[in-house]
Amino acid sequence: MTLTPGIASDTKTRTLTDAARAPYLDKHDKELLDCLRAGEDACYEELVRRFGPQVLATAKRYLRSDADAADCFQDTFLAVFESVEKFEQRSTIGTWIRGVTVNQCLMRIRARGRRREECIEHLLPVFDENGARVHSFTSNQSSPVADSIDAALLKEIVRGEINKLPDSYRVILLLRDIDGYSTKESATILGISMNAAKTRLHRARSALKSLLESEMERLNYHADM
Repeated sequence: MTLTPGIASDTKTRTLTDAARAPYLDKHDKELLDCLRAGEDACYEELVRRFGPQVLATAKRYLRSDADAADCFQDTFLAVFESVEKFEQRSTIGTWIRGVTVNQCLMRIRARGRRREECIEHLLPVFDENGARVHSFTSNQSSPVADSIDAALLKEIVRGEINKLPDSYRVILLLRDIDGYSTKESATILGISMNAAKTRLHRARSALKSLLESEMERLNYHADM
């Protein structure tokens, strides 16, 4: 359904005030927001159609389960609908909804309990007394397999290796390197200090590098057989 400028005339005064402090919202976003605040059912349907794929994709990245992602999809839009009046318009609607989605995902991850996570020390680099790395799965030369893999498959491999990381490392990697949050923003979202976020991110990246090197070595081995 196409939204029209007159769809929420009773909020016209508030729209003028909001527009002055909402440089992130384009005309269509402002119109959609006014419509949502007016309680128009068609506008809620429009919101789900427009941002539903983004919400589901984000939920699948963080939760690794289609069933959990589907539940998170429902919870995200319920939270959005309930808080639409509180949206301060300091970002685009899409960015706001992504933040709500991430928060819903993290709530589910935390709800799993404080179970003991797998150690990643074996994936971190080891250095000798001179500061040189003791072992690496690959040489300095690029991998023949990596050079021949198309971008879509390489992306799938990277996502698969990220999913092997324990949640605490996987989540900060997703926040920082996939969803583009800054280290400071990631620390705030996770409720940890900047130093802790930097340390965790460095360890996550190092562990992922080792996993990817190992996977490229495995693919090279099978390619040579």
